[in-house]
Order: sequence, then C-alpha cells, then structure tokens
Amino acid sequence: MQFELGHVPMPEGYGDGILSLDACKAHLRVVDDSEDGLIAALRDAAIEYVERYCGVKLGAQTGLAWRAERLPSAASAHVDLAVRPVTAITSISWRAGNGAQVEGAVADFRFSEAGALRPAVGNSWPSGAAGEVEVIFSAGYEEGASPASLLSAVKMMLGHLYMNREAVVTSGMAGEVPLGVAALCAPFRPVTI
Repeated sequence: MQFELGHVPMPEGYGDGILSLDACKAHLRVVDDSEDGLIAALRDAAIEYVERYCGVKLGAQTGLAWRAERLPSAASAHVDLAVRPVTAITSISWRAGNGAQVEGAVADFRFSEAGALRPAVGNSWPSGAAGEVEVIFSAGYEEGASPASLLSAVKMMLGHLYMNREAVVTSGMAGEVPLGVAALCAPFRPVTI
C-alpha cells in the first residue's frame, strides 16, 4: 500500500520547546547574539532531520495527515501512521465507491503509541472505501519527555550543520563521527522485517 505523510510545518516555537536557543549556543560554544537567527534555523533543520530519520515527533504536534488510496482489506491488518508516539486520532475519512466523502467515527478505530491504526475490537475495516483515505492525528513526546539520545543527536547534527555551512568540504578531514547521529537514532528507528 502506498501512502504519504503530509508535511506539516513546525508550529511557532516548536524548535525552541525542544531545544532552546540558549542550549544550542551553549552546545556550539557561541557567546554573542550575532548568529541567533542562523542557529535557530539550523536547530530546526537538525530537529526535522532526526524526526524524519527516526519517524518520531520530539514535541507534541497536532494536525498531522496520513493519506493513502485505500484501507487494508484483511481484518487483522493495520495502517502504519509512520510517526510515533501517536497520542490521538482526530478524524478518519475516505471516498466511497459512489464518490461521496465519508467521515468515519473515530471511536470505530483504535491506535497504538507506535503508530498502528486498526479497527476497534469487534469492528472491521470499512467496506466500500474506494480511495482518498485521510487520517488526521496528533503525535509527539510531551514537553521534557523527549529521549536524551535523540536530543543529543539533534545537538550533534546542529554542530555539524553549524561547522559545515557549505555542501562540499574543501579542506580538512571529512567523515562521520563514530557513534554519531545514526548510532544515537538507531534504537528509535522502526524495524522492518
């Protein structure tokens, strides 16, 4: 099944709620305010990188949209919302075979924090769902609950982006720091078998 997780821009203050500008400057050993705008932009890019790499939201976010052309047909199948931790399902809709837009009852479905959406116990997937499936949901760690290793990965990525502002390095050595960003993120990446 092909699906798309719609892009939702970072809400105002999202990055600062995860890693304050002062914490970023302390990590980078920057003492003046002349590059605050740049540091904030690089911090947000580092947060977005770690979130996409791991399929998580480091802060609580609402209005996330998962879209697909169909729902599973097997009653035991689930939909993977591709972001964790899922905290709420706001709405579920699809286009019926007759072309009408159908709003499903959220109570007819259940979800796990890991992002698996299933029919509620005793229910099955809706029959006659012909396409344009959309699930609107909320996900993310509550303030102060983001895993320390992911916050460290954000800081490492921030440091890399700050020190390497060009796409090509022309001097010095290049290479990934052993036990760097990927190693810190690895336990949080979804396992596909």
